[in-house]
Amino acid sequence: MENIALVLSSIPQMGLVCALDGRPYYSDETGFYRVYGFVEDSVSYDRIESEDMAYRMGAALRSFHTVLADISGEKLYETIPRFHDMDSRFAQFEDALSRDAAERVPSVSKEISFMEENRERAVRISRLYASGVLPSRVTHNDAKLQNVLFSRCDGSYITFVDLDTVMPGTLLFDTGDMIRSGASTAEEDEKDLSLVRFSPEYLSAMAHGYLDDNPMLTAEERSLFAESGRTITFIMALRFLTDYINGDVYYRTDYPEHNLVRARNQIRLIENMDDFFGKSDCYDISLILK
Repeated sequence: MENIALVLSSIPQMGLVCALDGRPYYSDETGFYRVYGFVEDSVSYDRIESEDMAYRMGAALRSFHTVLADISGEKLYETIPRFHDMDSRFAQFEDALSRDAAERVPSVSKEISFMEENRERAVRISRLYASGVLPSRVTHNDAKLQNVLFSRCDGSYITFVDLDTVMPGTLLFDTGDMIRSGASTAEEDEKDLSLVRFSPEYLSAMAHGYLDDNPMLTAEERSLFAESGRTITFIMALRFLTDYINGDVYYRTDYPEHNLVRARNQIRLIENMDDFFGKSDCYDISLILK
């Protein structure tokens, strides 16, 4: 709640309504509650359906990061420790493999091989952040279209919502999640992998919305913008596969292979990205900024 209150002190469009005792939440024997100010004439969307919407999504994330640029990430609590730490996620994956609690490891050998073959590339951004090469900023950590409110009148950006995961991180965690969710032609649990395609047009529009006239980025952050999409897509594939191997103990599932479907979906999206950018150890940002 301290993180949320600090962030909302810079976002007047959606403030917290304090309880009578002055706290930004209310608690009693039934639990904890909070109230946000209602945002008039706003609308949210489930999917990006045009290049214009993709551009507005990129511009929205740029606005969110820009308005919070003066707040050091070190002022925030790390509400979910090592959330995007890929070395930690791989340690959890290896633990799941060794225990094989649901006896599913033999059935996912292809997916396991993909994770292992891509490991060194997948850890790059989180290691650069841990080493201080990428600065610590205020990050949303669930920066997808569904968490953005736009004006119902003119379509302009109003604010991000769902701020529970706001904490310190690199901006690339957010740009990666935006790309992962916004540049795919299908939902993340689509079973028909032929429908899962990467849209370079949407990525280009999001990139221009976010990168154009954005002076706050370092050279390293800018150069890794496209790569961040691959990285966060990979971390989600790894998390889904890990949960499947563990017996579906974290994500809510609707059927026995739901997490495996999600993992394969994200792997297919990565493969589509690789096809577009070509075989390299880092995506070339210039290919989407033509």
